[in-house]
Amino acid sequence: MLNAEVENTLLVSQTVDGLESPAAMVTVTHDGTPPAAPQLDPIVTPTRRSMQRLRGQTEANAMIFVTGGAEDAEATADADGRFEVTVALNTSETEALDNDIAIVARDVAGNDGPATDITIVYDPTLPIEAPVLDDFPGFTNMTTVTLTGEAEAGVGINAVGGATDGMTTVGDDGTFSVDVGLRPNQRNEILVFAVAGGDTSASASAVVVHDDVAPNAPNLDPQASPTGAEIIRMTGEAEPGATVDVTGGMADASGTADDEGFFSVDVMLTLDADNALSVTATDAAGNTSEPSAVTITQDSSLEEPVIVDPVMSPTSDPTVMLTGRAQADSEIEITGGADTVTAMSNASGDWNATVTLRANMRNELRITRPGSGVDTIVTIEHDDVAPMAPELNDLPSPTGNTMIDVTGTSEPRARISVSGGVMPASGNAGMDGRFSVRVQIAEDAETTLSVIATDRAGNSGSPSMATVTHSSATPPAPRVDQTNPAPTNMPTHTVTGRVEMPGPGIEVVIRGGMATAMGATDPSSGTFSVEVTLNPNVENTLMVVSREGSIESPATPVTIIHDDIAPAQPDASAITATAGGCVLGVPTGGNVSGMMMSVEARSTVRVENVTVGSSATGTATDAGSFNVGIGACNGDVMRITSTDAAANVSDFVEVNAG
Repeated sequence: MLNAEVENTLLVSQTVDGLESPAAMVTVTHDGTPPAAPQLDPIVTPTRRSMQRLRGQTEANAMIFVTGGAEDAEATADADGRFEVTVALNTSETEALDNDIAIVARDVAGNDGPATDITIVYDPTLPIEAPVLDDFPGFTNMTTVTLTGEAEAGVGINAVGGATDGMTTVGDDGTFSVDVGLRPNQRNEILVFAVAGGDTSASASAVVVHDDVAPNAPNLDPQASPTGAEIIRMTGEAEPGATVDVTGGMADASGTADDEGFFSVDVMLTLDADNALSVTATDAAGNTSEPSAVTITQDSSLEEPVIVDPVMSPTSDPTVMLTGRAQADSEIEITGGADTVTAMSNASGDWNATVTLRANMRNELRITRPGSGVDTIVTIEHDDVAPMAPELNDLPSPTGNTMIDVTGTSEPRARISVSGGVMPASGNAGMDGRFSVRVQIAEDAETTLSVIATDRAGNSGSPSMATVTHSSATPPAPRVDQTNPAPTNMPTHTVTGRVEMPGPGIEVVIRGGMATAMGATDPSSGTFSVEVTLNPNVENTLMVVSREGSIESPATPVTIIHDDIAPAQPDASAITATAGGCVLGVPTGGNVSGMMMSVEARSTVRVENVTVGSSATGTATDAGSFNVGIGACNGDVMRITSTDAAANVSDFVEVNAG
């Protein structure tokens, strides 16, 4: 007899003529406890779909048995206990019919748990139901996306809102798969309808962002080399949310950039060797950047460097408290701030020091024990200058929509906070400063919105105010997919979106470009796509209205800058290239910085080390200054270009690192 509810280790042997063989060990787990009743995800009832997919949670690897439908069904839960089983319902051609369904879990030991009982009502008189979508990718670099889901068997599926529509028919098992072409490098709101004869269901929505543009190579903070450390902490900036991968050490390492683009990755070094590290960023759509390279020499004959605890950067505080560990009772020296600072570690090796930062600039602090020959480098950006008030694009007012998009431009990567609506809302400005925040406003009322930008150092600027009136009597303005698109150097721009109340004979009219543009809407889905010729080299405010006969809706403004003029050549006299360490001709640190007005404001600055073939990028401030970390030895040739938001590239300049 087994011991109950535990693992039993049995020794099994045989005896022949009084001689016993060596024992074999057999492990048997006794389990007499039945699983709990399965927990079901929400179900659809009543329904006119004859096939229903039930999903839920139960004991890991349990069998699931379903009875009470037209046929019994079964499935197996995965290692996490998730299960999915398709059930055929009892149906009627004329009236509603109850399906009393029981779902039972049986664990691997054969114990049956209690049933979960549900009733699914099949009702053939209901209108056609909207499809139910499976999970789909929020980001992709593929030109098409495959949407799968459930709907009534035999009906048609129309998926609209991408670059190309998709159509298919639901299979006998109630499932479908449809491919939809995506509009490149923008948000695609795809509406999926079920169609039977002349009837069209409500839509299911899938928002998929297409992105096939690789992130910029990560900007790396300086690293000390040579070092006695076996593990170093690589820090820097990359595209927010990107996965940062580091190769070339003893083992590969990875981390994730936070919402502001900062990352920190601990890397194990190969001992007593030059570690040629390669750092890449991979965005949510799967695009991988060019690598940033740095070589770190590990020398185990050197003492361990001073350990510095993580510190906030950027910061608006004029001083920063550094803490860490070093050899017991040793002197610590910190340079690179406003003044040189010394401190002593205690008997346990702990130390702390207050460092005054150089105001409104990047502080490259070097922390060392004098005489050790080993540095620890910590980079802290000081910024106590508040962002300017955001520049807001026009809002449609009055509007029949209670959900509106507040768009405009602000300091790059600033946090945008909007108050005054039904509830506060927020979002982040992109690298180019553009933002879009969806806000809910009160029905049939005037709403005054306050929009504030807060930079990464915590400085908040003055608010920008906007007033918008909602009126239920006003037909809704068209929903435009991109109301604040990126600047372009192309002569035309295609406006896409949908009208809220589709029907035959509804067209979209767009004014504000070089000429008025018009296009039809899809009568079932309300989607539209209209090409507009832009006024050259100015900001174009396009007013998008829907028109049915002589009745026009309020306008949705679309603000887009046309710009086909390249930025001015960077000002070499205002640019400094600083060499870092150099090991056998391989740079281990350095940076290139430009003073105010050295490049076009908010442009992307690319720095190429022509001598060694490496490159790095950064973003210029509103004042046209920049700082890009890139390895450089004395005399290396650094080539600098400036690319504006419309993708126009300046002529390059070259400066020598020193």
